[in-house]
Amino acid sequence: PRSKQVILTGDQVDKVRPGDELQLTGIYRCLYDAATNARTCFPVYRTEIESVHAKRKGDVKSAEITDDQHQQILELAKCPNIRERFIASIAPSIYGMWHVKTAIALSILGGERKIAAGKHRIRGDINTLIVGDPGLAKSQFLKYIEQTAPRAVYTTGKGASAVGLTAAVTRDEHGQWCLEGGAMVLADDGICLIDEFDKMNDQDRTSLHEAMEQQTISISKAGIV
Repeated sequence: PRSKQVILTGDQVDKVRPGDELQLTGIYRCLYDAATNARTCFPVYRTEIESVHAKRKGDVKSAEITDDQHQQILELAKCPNIRERFIASIAPSIYGMWHVKTAIALSILGGERKIAAGKHRIRGDINTLIVGDPGLAKSQFLKYIEQTAPRAVYTTGKGASAVGLTAAVTRDEHGQWCLEGGAMVLADDGICLIDEFDKMNDQDRTSLHEAMEQQTISISKAGIV
C-alpha cells in the first residue's frame, strides 16, 4: 500500500507534521470491520499501525552533538572568514556566482524573527528570487539545496496550482472532509523551492503572498476554516 494509517497516542501526539519522513516502530494490528464483512460476505480485517516510537528524519532539534563536534563548532565560530567559507561551500561544483550563493546562504540561515510590542510579528525568513538567462545553473542551485537542506520541497511553477501549493480539501475513506497540505505546508520550518516561477498563472502566484509575508496559510472550504 502507498499509505498506511498510524495511530499516535500519549506524548507522541503533535510530534510529527505532514511531510515528515519517519523511522517508525510500532505494532501492526488487525481490526475486525463488521460493515465491510456484511458488504463482502467474507471476513475482512482492516489493518493499522499503533506507534510505539517515531523518529523524524532530518530533525535538527533532536540531533545529539558530541563534545568533539561542539568543540569544532566553537572553533569555526572564532574563524574570521567563516562567512566566506560558508558561502563557498554552497554548490562548490558551480564556478563563481558569488552573489547568488550569498543570497542562497542567507535564505537557508534566515533572519531573526521579531515580535514588536507583544502583538506585531515581523518575519525572519528571507525570500529569494533568482533571475537569469538560460544555462546559468539556476535549477542546479535549487536541486543542490533540495539535497542538502534538512527539510526542502521542490516543485515547478508550470506543474503547481494554488491548491497544490497551499492546501486542498478532500474526502477521506469515511466520507468526511479533511485537509491535505500542499508544498508550502510540507516545507514548514524548511525551504520551498519553486522552479520556473514565471510560468505560473497569476491567480496561483497570488496564493503565495500570504505564506511568504504572514507565514500562515488560511483556508475556508467545505465548512473548514
